[in-house]
Amino acid sequence: MPNIKAPQYSKIVNSKTGTSDPCYTFSIEHTLTDKSLPFVADNETDINLQNLQKTVLENIEWWNTFIGTFLQVSAKHFSKPYTVEQINKITKHTLNGINTTEFPVQVLLLPTSIQISGGVFLVNWQYRCEPMMIDIPVIEPEPDRNEVVGLPVVSKLADGLEELNMDDVPMDKNATDGVLELDSPTKFYDKQKVKEARLKAKLAVYKAQHQLSKYYEKYGNDISDSDSESDDSSEEEDDLSEPEEVQL
Repeated sequence: MPNIKAPQYSKIVNSKTGTSDPCYTFSIEHTLTDKSLPFVADNETDINLQNLQKTVLENIEWWNTFIGTFLQVSAKHFSKPYTVEQINKITKHTLNGINTTEFPVQVLLLPTSIQISGGVFLVNWQYRCEPMMIDIPVIEPEPDRNEVVGLPVVSKLADGLEELNMDDVPMDKNATDGVLELDSPTKFYDKQKVKEARLKAKLAVYKAQHQLSKYYEKYGNDISDSDSESDDSSEEEDDLSEPEEVQL
């Protein structure tokens, strides 16, 4: 939104009467986001008041908003309230700027000051020229889902499975180690075999203790070394079979 300064008082000579009339000048400061009114000039003669007026009429909504804002901000400096329609009837324009030798150009217009004197509302416009540039809209292709930043690369195998490249897996920022170590399939398989062997050994001990308890309950005698060796041999042949009857 433009910043409208408080009016500066001065006197100017009235060209019709030759007398000095009071003049009130309101300076206007713009920000980079304020809208400029544009039109295209094919040569230097196109930069004139007629094209300025045409551009204002093509942007009449912007113009009425601008005048309305000026009247609202500066209301305390006037003896009575005025309307946009009243101001439009007494408005005149001036145009100043830096000429260029390269055409065609886009002319950008901004009001830089307002002078009120002798019953005339004079808007002083400043313009600047920008070269006309060709802009061809190009539709960018959508990125492949495997090329998205931060995602690992996944490749398709012949059997339809997907292979993940672990080198492309992003590391956790909170991780303490910078290397990701995974057990090989062979090592994992050997671990499983060890676990199974331990489980079988525990089961064999349990069966031996159970058979020994049954023997004590039935005979109440110790088993000799020879009997133990015979029983061990029998269990190796068939872990799940019951031991043969011992002849004493």
